[in-house]
This record gives sequence, C-alpha cells and structure tokens, in this order.
Amino acid sequence: MASQSGQGIKKTLSDHVNLMMVVKGIVVSYLITIPTFIIFAFILTYTDFPEKYISTVVIITTIISILTAGSTATRNVRNRGWLNGAIVGAVYMLVLYLSSSIVFSNFTIDRHVTVMTLIGLLTGAIGGIIGINFKRGSHSKTKR
Repeated sequence: MASQSGQGIKKTLSDHVNLMMVVKGIVVSYLITIPTFIIFAFILTYTDFPEKYISTVVIITTIISILTAGSTATRNVRNRGWLNGAIVGAVYMLVLYLSSSIVFSNFTIDRHVTVMTLIGLLTGAIGGIIGINFKRGSHSKTKR
C-alpha cells in the first residue's frame, strides 16, 4: 500500500512538474545572479557605493533571477506553471541559503531568511504564470 501511494505521488508530480525544466530554470537564474553579484562586488570595491543599498540590490537581483528562471522553467509545461515556478524559487533560495550559510558558517533561520524564502516562492510562482501564459500567447498568435 505504501509503495502504491509513493508511486501515485511520483506520477502526480511527474504530470505537473517538469524536473529538467526546473533544473534549466535554476541554471538560468544563477547565470544571471552570479555575474550580477560579481559586477556589484567590483562596484562596491572601487566606488563609495552606500552600504545601506546592498540589501536592496540583492533583493532586486534575486527577484529578476527568479522571475526569469520561473518563466524559463514553464515555457514547455502544459499546466501548473505556478507550481513549477514556485519550485524553482524554493530551490534557488535553498541553494542560496545553503551556500551563504557554508561561507559565513551561519546556519540560522531568522526573519530575513523567512522573508527571502517567501519572496522566492512568490516570485517563482509569478514567473511560472508569466512563462506559461507567454507560451500560450505565442502559440495562439501563430494559429490565427
């Protein structure tokens, strides 16, 4: 009985979540995030950029990366774009949290981590909705 329910969950997930597209979305997100953070690090190093704007730049970069990743991950998905996008956002934030926790030796979950995780989930879901609707819009134009 347990193996049947496990197989049912796997089938349901495979029907609604395209794992390869989620991975592609994550890769795309970090292809945006890493160069942006490197450029920003150079700006911080060689200019007198105010430190109070660092978190704003990080949040904006994260939102842009996850929106792009969510829409990329859902371009070839038939339905549940919000779910695929939210998964992309969650995995993106998990990787970002784990890598920063390892670098800074700080494995704490505080208000900032919770807010950023919610931002990641919601932004990914919005990106997924945009991606699936963008795909539908381009197909309906070609059929006319």
